Amino acid sequence: MGYNIHLRFSDKISTDPIVCNLTRKFDLDFNISKAQITSGREGYMVLEVLGSKEQVKQAKKYLEEQGVQVSDLAQSITRDEKLCIECGACTAICPTSALYMDSSRHLAFDVDKCVVCTRCIKLCPVNAIKADLGTVNE
Repeated sequence: MGYNIHLRFSDKISTDPIVCNLTRKFDLDFNISKAQITSGREGYMVLEVLGSKEQVKQAKKYLEEQGVQVSDLAQSITRDEKLCIECGACTAICPTSALYMDSSRHLAFDVDKCVVCTRCIKLCPVNAIKADLGTVNE
């Protein structure tokens, strides 16, 4: 079974090969959906982890012990353009600049840059940003 998780690595561990151990230590397969290291060397990764629920639970515990912030993940983020007031608040918190103000000062959303961290959802004052709730909660 596949579980989508979001990983956030501090600049101190962003270049360590921690994710490789998911296969070695926990017999899990994984697909990297998205990955990025910011200019501040903070790393973000979206993984689809393939294995049993118990294997995934153990692997998540291991990742957290290594200093990785782990969260179950929605499948995708969407922006309701009819509700959105284009205040730009979400652009300040978006770690990958997937949400940004374009040259015409309109809010734009680059889905390919989005790592589905969901920070924008909590910040949106009109609830125009939503998650596809394909999350797996333990």
